[in-house]
Amino acid sequence: MKRRITEILIAVFVLLALFRVSQSVEGLSQKKRKLDVLYLPSGQFMEEAVLGYRNLAADILWFRTVQYYGGYRMGENDMALFSHLVGVITDLDPQFAFAYIFGALIMAEDLGCFREAIRFLEKGILNNPRDWWMPFEMGFLYYVNARDYGMAERYFRLASRLPEAGEITKRFAAFAAAK
Repeated sequence: MKRRITEILIAVFVLLALFRVSQSVEGLSQKKRKLDVLYLPSGQFMEEAVLGYRNLAADILWFRTVQYYGGYRMGENDMALFSHLVGVITDLDPQFAFAYIFGALIMAEDLGCFREAIRFLEKGILNNPRDWWMPFEMGFLYYVNARDYGMAERYFRLASRLPEAGEITKRFAAFAAAK
């Protein structure tokens, strides 16, 4: 009986020690994740370093960026490196349309960097001239953030003239013109 109690106490002690160690490892892991993006090189360097696997590298970095943004939303980090992350992604894969759109939206809304968001979407439009979604988002940013209805109408109309643009682009152009 005494031996059984000793074994139970040892097991409890071991479990408590493992729990404590796992908590410290989790803290180290979170610090490491913050440092991972801190040392991310430029897009130009990454283009050479990925040995031709640019799209794969952009996709992997995209998952890391989504985690980084999630950490911000959960209060675990700031957004100081967000623009750099999406910039590297779009340098590696210039046709990654959603990275431009998501990046510009976060820059404008969460970071309060409207001009940077506009420049980022301009890069996206330049690299994806037949994609209607980017000029549409540009119009949306001008409409909502800058309240510049003339520029919003211009970009909504540009979007409406591109292939596969939905009817909504024309409606937004008309609505912006009416403002």
